[in-house]
Amino acid sequence: MTPTPSSSPGPHHDGAPPWLHHVRARRQSVRATDFTRARQFVDRSGIVPLLRHEQQATRKSNAGRRRTVSLEALFIAMTLASWRDQGRVVLAEVTDILAHQLTPTARARLGLPVWADDADGFEAAYLAVRRAFHAAVTVMDPSPLPKQRLPRAEARRLEQEADQAQLAARRRLLVEVTNRIVEASLAPARPVIEEYWDGSAAVDATPIRTFSRGVSSTGPNTATDPDAAWYVREGNHRDPATTPQGGFPGSGKTKKKAKRYLFGFEATLVVTGETSTTPPGSAPASARDRSRHLPALVLAFVVHKPGHDPAGNAVTALRDMRRRTYPTGWLAADRAYNAALPEAFHIPVRDLGYRPVWDYRIDQLGVQDTHAGALLVDGTWYCPHIPHPLTTATADLLTKKIDKSTWRARVDARTSYRLRPKAAPDHRGARRMLCPAAGTHPTVACPVKRKSLGRDPRLPLIDPTPNPAGHPEICRRESLTFARDTGIRHWQELDHGRADWVHHYFRLRNRVEHFNGYAKDHEAIERSRTRRVRGLAAQSLLLSFQIAHANHRKLAGWLDTLQTDTQPARRRPSNRHTLNDPHRWTPHGYLPDATPET
Repeated sequence: MTPTPSSSPGPHHDGAPPWLHHVRARRQSVRATDFTRARQFVDRSGIVPLLRHEQQATRKSNAGRRRTVSLEALFIAMTLASWRDQGRVVLAEVTDILAHQLTPTARARLGLPVWADDADGFEAAYLAVRRAFHAAVTVMDPSPLPKQRLPRAEARRLEQEADQAQLAARRRLLVEVTNRIVEASLAPARPVIEEYWDGSAAVDATPIRTFSRGVSSTGPNTATDPDAAWYVREGNHRDPATTPQGGFPGSGKTKKKAKRYLFGFEATLVVTGETSTTPPGSAPASARDRSRHLPALVLAFVVHKPGHDPAGNAVTALRDMRRRTYPTGWLAADRAYNAALPEAFHIPVRDLGYRPVWDYRIDQLGVQDTHAGALLVDGTWYCPHIPHPLTTATADLLTKKIDKSTWRARVDARTSYRLRPKAAPDHRGARRMLCPAAGTHPTVACPVKRKSLGRDPRLPLIDPTPNPAGHPEICRRESLTFARDTGIRHWQELDHGRADWVHHYFRLRNRVEHFNGYAKDHEAIERSRTRRVRGLAAQSLLLSFQIAHANHRKLAGWLDTLQTDTQPARRRPSNRHTLNDPHRWTPHGYLPDATPET
């Protein structure tokens, strides 16, 4: 798109208002190639026939005249506007594109009328664009509330009387339409993504502002955008769940109460992760090919009220990914998700094929569950006779009862007491676990299983506690079946705190945090000045173009680092981040490097 002089009379001779002079000064002609690319983008997304079918299904009759601006014209202009302004879509810019920036051939292709290049002509074109935009948004609005200030009693009445089945159908349509736009930004590189990506992902929610001014939640009226709500965060950006309320017991310290308020929505993002089989520290930096690391890309997202059903919204986004046949792998999420009820998050996530990687609040550490005598400690099943100090290692470190070196030694020591998988999970998700003293290669020596004695003097010796009821079932048998739902709220495949867990969890979590910062800096997804239209559906639609633009830029930069059969890489991959050794990680920071001998 290249700037061209306006064919209208000069600003000092036609009596045009100042805002129209500003619009004319920004005006650019849309090249035919850019128009073709935008039309291909919209066609690739498939949102026009989807919305057109829904609009026809909800019409009461076929009476009325044909719309001046079609859905196809609207979304092509929105795409062109997003490419021009870092993903941001402003309806005034969309109006000027359709009215004065397209070529005559493109205008004929879209069936657009001729609007005069004056204030009245722009207002007429702007009203046509607004009608087309709101008609598209209305059929997928999951809220029954009008987008204006309402008495709270009236808002509650409208929500109670609304058809919940219809609202749920609109929500499904909104999720599909917005994620189709995101998918259109990924589709050209889909084969490369599937080649370089192992299916691992991270899910997280980030706040986005709305232009509506927030009001007190106890006041008599709602805000002008009744779909939005307050986002409140206590403390700093570190997860406050790492410490109990009031600080650590006996520490004499209280938790800081600095708060961040934001009126708007939250966007739950699913971002691609990278979990190579070679953790940092296991191979020299020169042996790792950074150009093969897929960048952080958003594959799915859902917009919702802040703090409202984070687990359910994450599952909705993950299900939309599976609808588009993306592979599954490891899934990292913060403590807000694994604290949810199993039927709300853990079971659906595992049913989709993901392998969760969790972290835990301090009140979730230690013994989390039991089954047939086995103990679930920090997400891993252990022998019932594991020494007690090993079960409380992480909680003891967080409460400053032990130092980092002692914690590291205890976490490494309890691997000997770990129950080992005997076979892969069956079709129901049940898994057979082997007692650490059973099998041909026991990891502990136990007098209950005499075959484990005398094999290796270095093995820890179990000292079973006498019990009148006899030994637990896991001690009386070689192996035991654990149903899929047994301990599902906390169980994970990787040992919490060990190098593999550190490598997977933080590598995935850093990806989603990186994308949040990247899109906030470049596409300004948190700001509200370019998303002034009210309502959850409108905010979701405008945000989808911003996310698609961020995906496009990241993919374009990454593809330049790949070498092909015909040409070398045009740029070098980033090599500015020095990765820490996961074997030296602790919840209180990394262990200090060993002092070299002199």
